[in-house]
Amino acid sequence: MKFPRTILASGIALAAVAALSACGSGTTTTTTTATAAPGTSAKISNSGMKTAVGRTIKMGAMNGSGQNGTATIVTKGTGVLVTVTVSNEPKGASEPAHIHAGTCAKLNPAPWKPLSNVVNGVSTTTVPGVTTAQLTGKTKYAINVHKSVAQITVYVSCGGI
Repeated sequence: MKFPRTILASGIALAAVAALSACGSGTTTTTTTATAAPGTSAKISNSGMKTAVGRTIKMGAMNGSGQNGTATIVTKGTGVLVTVTVSNEPKGASEPAHIHAGTCAKLNPAPWKPLSNVVNGVSTTTVPGVTTAQLTGKTKYAINVHKSVAQITVYVSCGGI
């Protein structure tokens, strides 16, 4: 039996797609890296996944702490995923972190949204009910890291969103 070339080519293409799809069944891990200048937006996208809007923030050391780093904010479901990474955190420290209204130069001392404590230089928190657009809108917000619960008024790192 003879097959026209287009039917044969289509069959081969479908078989290739099916074979590749079978290879991808099960758990898939996708790593996406988005780089953007501090304080700017970066679009993060993977083929076949919803697009997420992200923002990278430069965290600056305060009060001689030497704790510089970055924070990233990425839309996740009905909230945002906030990851704070700082260097030079004292060994064994657990440093409270929050989103505050205001700027690093003029911060409202009352936390607006709590974040997980920075431990071993990292804090990762999903903040429900908050959007990236809200954090980057008219009202100014900053991410602030405090020295400790006992020294909550001592700021060690801050980044304007």
